[in-house]
Amino acid sequence: MAIWNAPTTEIDPEALTSTDMLYLTYTMARIRPVVQDVFVVQRLKDVQRIKGLTMDTVLLQFWLAGLTGLAESNTSSQRLLWKCLVLVKIPSICSKLGYSSEELCDTVESALRQLSFYRGILNECDECIAEDGTGERVDVLKSIAIGCRANGLVRPDQLDILADAPPTHYDPEQYKFGKHSQQSPADAVEELCGRTLSDFEHQEALLDRIIQVCEEAAASNDVLTLSKLCQTLDDNPLVVDLVLLMRSPSSLLIPLESFVNNLQQNEDDDIDTCNSNLEGFGDVLILIMTIVRRYELAECLDSVLKEKQGFCYMWLHHTSATIPAASMSSMTADMQGLMGRWISALFDSMGISDDLIQTSKPQMLLEISPSIFEQSLAACQAGVIDTTTLNSGLDYFLQPCLLFVLIGVVQYLCQEIVFSAPTPLNSTHHSGHGASSASSMISPTGSSPLASRGGAGGSSGGKAGHSVTSGKSVAMMQASLKSLLAGEAFPARLIRLLKSEISAALGHNAIENDHQLAIIHERLAETSVNYDLMKREKGWPVFGGSTYHMDVDLFRATLCYMGPAQFVTNILKRLLKAAMTPNGRRAAELGAAMMTTPLVGCGDKHLSPQSLLWTLLCQTLWIPVPSRLENFTQGKHLATFVGMTLDMFQSSSFVQHHQTQLQQQQQEKGTEGVASTSEDTGMEVDSVQTGSSSMSVLEQLERDAAVEPFRVMLDQRLKALEPIARDRPGFEGFVQGMTQYRERHPPLSLPLQGTSSSSATTLSLRKVRMG
Repeated sequence: MAIWNAPTTEIDPEALTSTDMLYLTYTMARIRPVVQDVFVVQRLKDVQRIKGLTMDTVLLQFWLAGLTGLAESNTSSQRLLWKCLVLVKIPSICSKLGYSSEELCDTVESALRQLSFYRGILNECDECIAEDGTGERVDVLKSIAIGCRANGLVRPDQLDILADAPPTHYDPEQYKFGKHSQQSPADAVEELCGRTLSDFEHQEALLDRIIQVCEEAAASNDVLTLSKLCQTLDDNPLVVDLVLLMRSPSSLLIPLESFVNNLQQNEDDDIDTCNSNLEGFGDVLILIMTIVRRYELAECLDSVLKEKQGFCYMWLHHTSATIPAASMSSMTADMQGLMGRWISALFDSMGISDDLIQTSKPQMLLEISPSIFEQSLAACQAGVIDTTTLNSGLDYFLQPCLLFVLIGVVQYLCQEIVFSAPTPLNSTHHSGHGASSASSMISPTGSSPLASRGGAGGSSGGKAGHSVTSGKSVAMMQASLKSLLAGEAFPARLIRLLKSEISAALGHNAIENDHQLAIIHERLAETSVNYDLMKREKGWPVFGGSTYHMDVDLFRATLCYMGPAQFVTNILKRLLKAAMTPNGRRAAELGAAMMTTPLVGCGDKHLSPQSLLWTLLCQTLWIPVPSRLENFTQGKHLATFVGMTLDMFQSSSFVQHHQTQLQQQQQEKGTEGVASTSEDTGMEVDSVQTGSSSMSVLEQLERDAAVEPFRVMLDQRLKALEPIARDRPGFEGFVQGMTQYRERHPPLSLPLQGTSSSSATTLSLRKVRMG
């Protein structure tokens, strides 16, 4: 039954709070980057203030919303994320409310006592967790209480549920690394990450330990430990999900950034150490890029990275940029010298010497690698080197210590394949989008290291450049890309990282479906499965995709990039689809919350809830609905969604609720008579804004007045629908539901009549309507 169709005479503020908290928990669990704690704390306080509730009631609805997400999750990985939210994150948020210790304990203990009466959802969550196959039935309520105890939010002697749950201890010195550890770095990292996924009582401390290990290893240049940690986190993204659910992305990225910026090769180190340093550099860089992509941090690098002029920050802004040979004169002497040495080593049959590895700066090598590839392909096309020499030279990059070089190489090739025109080998047309002509690449004026080697048949560099007037051959780039990706030495983590670019390049119509392409497609498919196979062998949870009926990620992206009309349309489409399932009510609730709660990161006033309300009721509602409203149930759920959306804006009932609470409090105190109580109550409501305990009457009236025109318009539209509704069950359900909504909402000034502040209210309302 819709909350605005309840048999009582007032709207239930707790029901609307439940919807608001449902959206908040979904954003915390699903939106990337994760919502900051300060936003969540402020949201809880705003809900309490606006809706006139006590904080223990708000926290109760907060936990119930999180438990709902846990009960609806259908994979062990989804359950793990929601368990962390319910058992660890919410208690952590509660500890930041700013209350005194005694007041905080009273509030949380009251919320948990109320939560204990919701046995239905608690039992459902107990059964949901039991499906993980652990063989142990988990008491979710007790686990929540234990999490609160770990944060000092409850007093054990005040909660019976903690009587048989003695506290356990976590020793931060248990997980040691480097020379102080008796375990190998790989084993220690595996054990730490594995425990993090299962020990909820100490999960926050374990996650902090992962960050601490990262900081210590980066600061002490412990490449082996840092490399193993980054490999483990890259192979197990759910651990990173938990880290970034509890902590800011910068806490993990800044130490990694520092390592990438400052690592230098030491000529005094032996070759094994140098190779290990380069391999570790690649592991760290791959994890950084994976986090930036997975959590959509590219647009906010300024807030998650520290060194704005450092290599890592600059590289992430243009990872596929190349240095055309025609512009090599603008390169530093060190970069030109390093490029010449690498090209000579790759294509003069000299091989990669130990001295070259020991004296190559990894940052500089990563930066020039696309240009090395670019010149190599152009030289092969021009006949300076043959295909066999090209492939054998490029195979050097498949060594473990040089795999990181392929990040820029593969991105460069994919970009050129997708954006360059597919010209024939003998065409005189230059390639498009950022591609320089092959002749400029190997001409002597470009100072290319390949130019002086001459072409086939004793041709000089200039003659070779003259003989090749076409742009870079897309076919040759495709062949090189397929050769790299199909090789057994090409790492799976790079395929995972660059999956979108690779898929786009392979989807280009110029690539033929051959044996190499079949291998690559199989490896692309395996990159998602490899997570699951490896973690199942370890007994770790398996990451799964979302199956929520209202996908928060999708709608957030739609609102930010496509605007309010498409955003509202998508909500209606998903709502009408979900309305034909048993989850229609849940979709209506979440849809209403998404319409009325500003999304994180959307500061544009055109994307505000008021704009979305106008778009829904004046425009979008009447466009997609007629063709998709099929049955009576859909119509009723649609009416629930529209009514609940309006209720989230409507606030006069909250004024009444707040007045009733004040009267009850004053009557209990017995300090004043009934007459003075009524007078003081009116004064209190009028001045609540100055006390920051609730909204002022004027503000509430402004909100009501803003919604009133939509209700008038809705009445007009519903009258037009009445003849249609007689023959269309879907419209009949919608009209019937909205008729019930209209019956529940008398004229705007009526809810406040009879109170001591009615005169002031009427005057304020006139000002609002005239204003």
